[in-house]
Amino acid sequence: MLLLGLLAALASAGANAGAALLEASATRRATRAATVVLHPMYLGGLLLDIGGWVLTVLALRYMPIVAVQAIVAGQVGITVIASHWVFDTPLRRLDLVAAGANIVGLALLVASARTDTSLITPSTAGVVALVAVFVVLAAVSVPVAIRSRRAILVAFLAGLAFGGTAVAVRMVDLRGSLAEMAGDAAADPVVWCLLGFAALGLGLYTVALGRGAVGPVVAVLAVTETLAPGLLGLVALGDGVRPGWVPWFLLGLVLALGGVVVLARSPAQASLSGDDGAAPPPLKRL
Repeated sequence: MLLLGLLAALASAGANAGAALLEASATRRATRAATVVLHPMYLGGLLLDIGGWVLTVLALRYMPIVAVQAIVAGQVGITVIASHWVFDTPLRRLDLVAAGANIVGLALLVASARTDTSLITPSTAGVVALVAVFVVLAAVSVPVAIRSRRAILVAFLAGLAFGGTAVAVRMVDLRGSLAEMAGDAAADPVVWCLLGFAALGLGLYTVALGRGAVGPVVAVLAVTETLAPGLLGLVALGDGVRPGWVPWFLLGLVLALGGVVVLARSPAQASLSGDDGAAPPPLKRL
């Protein structure tokens, strides 16, 4: 089942990268800002985003959280490389090196991964802790998002919120027929926390992007949403590292996240989002 999780995580990274390119293309083709959300390419990007999230949920059932989150964060590298081909955005040699480091790091993470693929039945204490974390995070982050102009701080809180969705996915325990699972989900506080974390993370991420450059925001988000839930998964949710592979696991984590941070700060990211102050690059092949 580890292979299924790996394929789902890779597909999720590809879907999210494709969504970013489609949404950027819609922004360039729309005649007015208000019409962007109605553009077919933008709507296609949203569908890919939703599909990517579903694939991430699937991957989290079969792989350690830290590995899944790191693989999904690899969408940054796919976006940088693909945007150069599609939009002719700048591409540095450093970006290619970082992309290579990211790939090697992800390979090491997957090779060292060990997880208990059985569904986890959360304890009452675990559910209470999850709800408490969501309430505290929402109480802290909403005022910060309203008052603070520090995009990095908001991005950090968004990373914690998205990390909370990963933890909640691992704690959801739904069994039986589809109707039974639907009924149980409606009454399950873990499911409601999952939806709450997702909505909170999306809102905070949107605010962060509106207040800061996309590169640093994406970098902070990727590192936070990987490390925070990943460490919890290793401690309490059945994730683990194969015997003798801890050094390789740590090296893979450094390479994977280091590559993401470098790629997130690439000029291609700034050009794709318009943060470089220049006119958006023309479509090259799309």
